[in-house]
Amino acid sequence: ATASFTCKNADDRTSAGSEIFKGLASVGQQSSLGGLLYGLGDNRRALGVATDEGYYELDAGLKLERKDDAATARFIRERFAIPKNVVTLEPGSALVVDDKGRRWRLPVGDPEFAAPTDGGLLRICREVATERDLFNCMGTFYELPAENADGFAKIRPIASHNFRINDYASYRGMLVMTGIALSEAGRNPHVIVSGDKKAAVWAGAIDDLWTMGKPVGRGGPWHLTQVIAGVPSDPYLFGFYDKRTLSATSDKPLALRIEMDPTGNGDWMRLATHRITPDREFTLELPDDLQAHWIRFVSDTDARVTTWLEYR
Repeated sequence: ATASFTCKNADDRTSAGSEIFKGLASVGQQSSLGGLLYGLGDNRRALGVATDEGYYELDAGLKLERKDDAATARFIRERFAIPKNVVTLEPGSALVVDDKGRRWRLPVGDPEFAAPTDGGLLRICREVATERDLFNCMGTFYELPAENADGFAKIRPIASHNFRINDYASYRGMLVMTGIALSEAGRNPHVIVSGDKKAAVWAGAIDDLWTMGKPVGRGGPWHLTQVIAGVPSDPYLFGFYDKRTLSATSDKPLALRIEMDPTGNGDWMRLATHRITPDREFTLELPDDLQAHWIRFVSDTDARVTTWLEYR
């Protein structure tokens, strides 16, 4: 794949995005046309699509046809099965532990994503451009750099959505996705349906993702968590969102220190310290011009604490 990501302003994410992605099943839909994707080798120049209904191939002319090839279908199902337990889903965040043992927490979207994510029904991560992965977690697509570019430390959200995307892969410079609503198949020129109407894929440009929806989310690193005085929370993603509100509660009076990592390099800086009391919820509108990649919290008291961020 040679495609690259192009950054666009939030104002560019208009209703046009909903038309481009029309036909993708919503996360609440239990029935959809899914399938595992694999760009075939041996100069076959086609994209294999292994579905519950059979095996299909998308050719250079963007025609999706059923094929009698049990060996390739079995190879795709075995070698490209969606792994389970890639992330740990908790009430306030999605926890990722990278190859270096570092812990990172990401915002969450619709709770409906939890069951299919845990069940291995939704692809979480795949390389779709050179040394650039797409990471799709709890309703948000992220750009994930390669490990040699510091991986999760430099992750950034691309777009938030409400689609039950089964799999995605690059093919001939395009982004191809499965998880098509049965009722919508064929109503969008981006959706390619097989002749027998039992398989379908969405095809477009990787940059189309930037029109899918503004990055939003909610959660925090602590959710009714018994914290230890002086021990920082896990880093929680902060950068590339706007209209951000922080709320905090505690079962004991404490001083809550807010720390920011501006670059993702682990250089933590104190932003402010606020008094939290059990009798009321603390809220803070974070200014739009406050920029940092990660946020974390430190309490000066052992207590049960919630720190909650809304990205609207």
